[in-house]
Amino acid sequence: MTTDKLESQISLAAKAETLLNDPVMIAAREHIDAELYRLFKSTSPTDLEALSQVSGMQYMHGKYAAFLKQCVVDGKLAKMDLEHRKKTLKERLFG
Repeated sequence: MTTDKLESQISLAAKAETLLNDPVMIAAREHIDAELYRLFKSTSPTDLEALSQVSGMQYMHGKYAAFLKQCVVDGKLAKMDLEHRKKTLKERLFG
């Protein structure tokens, strides 16, 4: 992976982490979680179509958070890789 790609991942990770920790995003996720739970509780156990829709919404709601968390992890790995490359370069240049 190129240095530019690693730096891009590190930048993306910082933005993702900012979003994940933003109070408005935290409140929005909690609100959506509560609303999905309310929908689930108010749905009849025999209404399979409605239950399927609520389940699909819950799945997609989890996907964006998982994507942001994966960006953070990828950024941390990219930072470690970049630091290792810089350290290796210094060792090659200066012994």
